[in-house]
Amino acid sequence: MCGIAGFVSLTGRPADPQRLVRMVETLKHRGPDDQGYFTQGPAAIGAARLSIIDVAGGHQPLSIDAGAITVAQNGEIYNYVELREELARAGTRTTTACDTEVIAHLYAAEGVAGFRRLRGMFAVAIWDASRQRLVLARDRVGKKPLYYIEHRGEWLFGSETKAILSALDEVPPVNPAALLSFFTFGYVAGGDAIFQGMHRLEPGTALVIDTRSGASTVERVWSWPDGSVKDTRTEADVIEELRAELTEAVRIRLRSDVPLGAFLSGGMDSAAVLALMTNQSSRPVQTFTIGFGDPLYDELDEARSTAAAFGADHHEQIVTPDAVRVADALAVHYDEPFADASAIPTYYVAELARRHVTVCLTGDGGDELFAGYAPYADALARVGAPVIAVLRSVIGAGARLVPVHARGKGRLSTIGLGPVGWFVWRRTVFPDYLLDAIAEPDVISAATLPEREAANQIRAASGPLLSRLQRWDQRHYLPDDILVKVDRATMAHSLEARCPLLDHRVIELAAAQPASRHGDAQATKRLFKKAIAPWVPADVLTRPKRGFGVPLRRWFQEGLIGWARDILIDPRTRQRGWTKSNEVARLLQQHEQGSRDHAKRIWALVCLELWARQHVDRSQSGARACA
Repeated sequence: MCGIAGFVSLTGRPADPQRLVRMVETLKHRGPDDQGYFTQGPAAIGAARLSIIDVAGGHQPLSIDAGAITVAQNGEIYNYVELREELARAGTRTTTACDTEVIAHLYAAEGVAGFRRLRGMFAVAIWDASRQRLVLARDRVGKKPLYYIEHRGEWLFGSETKAILSALDEVPPVNPAALLSFFTFGYVAGGDAIFQGMHRLEPGTALVIDTRSGASTVERVWSWPDGSVKDTRTEADVIEELRAELTEAVRIRLRSDVPLGAFLSGGMDSAAVLALMTNQSSRPVQTFTIGFGDPLYDELDEARSTAAAFGADHHEQIVTPDAVRVADALAVHYDEPFADASAIPTYYVAELARRHVTVCLTGDGGDELFAGYAPYADALARVGAPVIAVLRSVIGAGARLVPVHARGKGRLSTIGLGPVGWFVWRRTVFPDYLLDAIAEPDVISAATLPEREAANQIRAASGPLLSRLQRWDQRHYLPDDILVKVDRATMAHSLEARCPLLDHRVIELAAAQPASRHGDAQATKRLFKKAIAPWVPADVLTRPKRGFGVPLRRWFQEGLIGWARDILIDPRTRQRGWTKSNEVARLLQQHEQGSRDHAKRIWALVCLELWARQHVDRSQSGARACA
């Protein structure tokens, strides 16, 4: 696990080594063990390394063939052992035991197509000296981040936006379309980053930049299955294969030269991962969970019970979070605005785990692959006869006539939503009617309203409704919220997180199943439960889903509202031109009076402002934002 950064000139200007050092310096939290720098002609690649595999010999960037190919990567290639053996049989000699060298030789032999052979999580930068081209590649589902920008005759890239900002003379303007996405969902979604002109490399793609011609191309090396291929085997046969693939996915993710453990909630995903780790480990697995002393949100008892069932070496902590401190810390590490409050417990559990281990396996991805979220079943339950759809349309039209702050406006609006509209609404922070009230017109006019666009995408897709909802989450909510949350929270503490349920073989198997095998309006995660039933205690399969929740509403009631108000009415906040200050004040007032619960919206506005102070204001003043 590392942070990578660099740049390449299209004009032939020699790379400035000190500029590269500044970029890598911003990523030392991602890789505190070692830093490496490579410059050759117009190219510069650097890495801050968290040593996991071949601790002594895995220095990056790594060059092969007398410097013809140089590679830096952030991530882990879990099948590097098998690939290295295959390379050896073909006559290739490796000089280290690390996975980065395998990437270099595979690229030398197969080019961009070689990325299809990798089984893992990665963001890779390759300088191909013989062809004078820079190649950037990202793993299939977007577990590891990679940003880039074309700017004044050069391309710059980095694991985080702060690395790129450190190399620019000025901070690019904030992208209003990305800001609109944040207001709607609480995170920036899609290929465009929060800064104008800056982009995220899409998962499953490689960007090739030819410095001689100046041409750039994006090559897709993997796509999420579209559901067109369906598995016709019996369910029993599928379950047998799923168990085998899950077992293998965990097995190869136990490869490490440093201590590893597991995040543990009370749910079935982390329990299944723990079961497989225990079965393949010679000593008790170290597990980690945290709570906030609130029985409505804590899963301490359930996690403790699961850990005991597997004889785990369990660590838990009840934290009384200093929300002011943690909000400032999150603003540093989440260098695009991010308002999913479950980042708070993820940050704390990563901090706890890092005191004991360097790597943790997680259960992330199970709900998206196997239809575990309650909104899936709830949306299916809203499917009705055509006359119901007409009635909802009439109610929705009436709701639009109700003043935005009138009591009952939100409830009436949701009654008027069909299955798709309701599902997307559940994902929003500011639904359209509130977004239009609070965001400035320049922000609103920047793009199609994201809530409306998401609903249109789901309606236009093919296949059963459940499959369409899952595919939207897999391409939107999973890479841009869940995986961002986990990456930044763990990297803040130099902890590597591995997600075996998101192994691409597990993904492809799950996607090939008929929707009815996963769930319906009455049941969720049907296939997955059957697969793991022999491995986990029976009560794990029947526990209500909670995950890492946060009592935001209570925190605001207990005094945080004053802190939030001070931030949101500050002249700096009001002068940014993103929100209408009178509407923000009304939101605060309604929440304090108890007439509306705006906790998640207030949190989002606070997160946005703290992010701006850290990454816009400080960068503009020359004090680079770095951890």
